[in-house]
Amino acid sequence: MSMLQLLDTVNYEATHASSKYTHGERNVPRVTSILSSMIHSDALMYWANNLGFKGIRYRDFMNDAASIGTAAHHRIELFLKEKLDCTDNIPYLGFKSWYDNLIAGNNIIEVIGVEQTLTCKWFGGTYDALLSINGLYYLIDFKTSNHVTYKYFLQLAAYMYMLREQGIEIAGVIVLQLDKTEVGFNEYLLDFRIPEHKSFMDNCLNTFFSLVYAYYNVNEVEGLYSNLFGEE
Repeated sequence: MSMLQLLDTVNYEATHASSKYTHGERNVPRVTSILSSMIHSDALMYWANNLGFKGIRYRDFMNDAASIGTAAHHRIELFLKEKLDCTDNIPYLGFKSWYDNLIAGNNIIEVIGVEQTLTCKWFGGTYDALLSINGLYYLIDFKTSNHVTYKYFLQLAAYMYMLREQGIEIAGVIVLQLDKTEVGFNEYLLDFRIPEHKSFMDNCLNTFFSLVYAYYNVNEVEGLYSNLFGEE
């Protein structure tokens, strides 16, 4: 039985009713909620503890980082949609350097979508940007985090699947890591014309599907446990 066939067996009601994403009349969980629920990192805990040793409150640090990331996404969105430029946001300037390099290489760029919501019957999410580069579609994710991990490609695999459901085939994905303190970027590109890249992304999609299957079943078991013992 394939993972998609397994997913058809899950209890759709075993989800968080507060999710902002809906498919038909059913609430579906966020892609990022599934990933954060099903994959835990000891490294994150150690890092948070290290902040405490330095007298830095984890929540304050994360709020500041989120503000920087939100502002950068907003600036990038304004540029891609309306060609509005700015000079006061360092991550945006890193993005602009990457974009200008594409233009300088005589690449033909067309903006297909920015901050677009996607849903399917199991999950939903919002991608950062979908660009046509020389006639091929590339899904772009902008990150201001200090480290790029495989989890970002699991997220992009989910978006790729939902776009495929709409008849849009992706030729590659790019995680664009934007520095928060000085103008710069790191590009993590998967070009699906390269067999190893496509194989990795197919693996990411199957892995994400397995996490979705586990997520729904864990939520169902939690609900059944609460009903049996009156506990959460």
